[in-house]
Amino acid sequence: MKCTTTRLASVVVVVVVVVTPSHAFADTPPAKRGFQLALRTGASVPFGKAMNDLDSSEFSGVQVPFLVDIGGKPLPELFLGGYVGFALGSPAGTTADFCEAVDAGCAGFGWRVGAEVQYQFIPDGKVNPWVGYGIGYEAVGFGIAQDDEDASDEDDEEAVFAAALAGYEFAHLMGGADFRLNKVVGLGPFVDVSFGRYTKVGFANDDTARSDDIDDSDEATHGWVTFGIRVVFFP
Repeated sequence: MKCTTTRLASVVVVVVVVVTPSHAFADTPPAKRGFQLALRTGASVPFGKAMNDLDSSEFSGVQVPFLVDIGGKPLPELFLGGYVGFALGSPAGTTADFCEAVDAGCAGFGWRVGAEVQYQFIPDGKVNPWVGYGIGYEAVGFGIAQDDEDASDEDDEEAVFAAALAGYEFAHLMGGADFRLNKVVGLGPFVDVSFGRYTKVGFANDDTARSDDIDDSDEATHGWVTFGIRVVFFP
């Protein structure tokens, strides 16, 4: 009787193992296809030259980016989509010196938009490393607000001025690792390095705005190193 019971228990265990999906024994959700969205933030540090006679670090300081990756996965390993984002920061170098000299409040800003592709190495794993490449368009600038000394206290007017550089990102290299917490959300570190060339310069104040092309001889290659945390939905 004891032998029969033992054999019966063994058969039940085998049947359970056979009919139970393999992912039920682990916390890791299965690989998926379809819509995917990710939010990224951290710190962006400029390098290279904004123009031939202007280092990027003399025009813009470290910025805090807010980026969105949105698209879909036709295959579990492949993500196709786009990115859009903006960043806030402060001027640096000679730009910051100018703001201090005229006793003005200054703030830095930036935005970018583009297309990207990502390859995800272990889409059904608990930890999913990935790499990506993108191209797009970006702008960086700063704004100045200064009290108008000619205005009365009642008017409390400010003189506002902004300057910006814009151009193409020809290489946006990125990578990271997603810790897939469940089938809805994952998070992990990321780093990306972008390279581009500014081709336009713009100025604006209270009354006018204008944009000019940068001469080919003045164009130079600049870049950004960005690192931080990525939260991904439907990993």
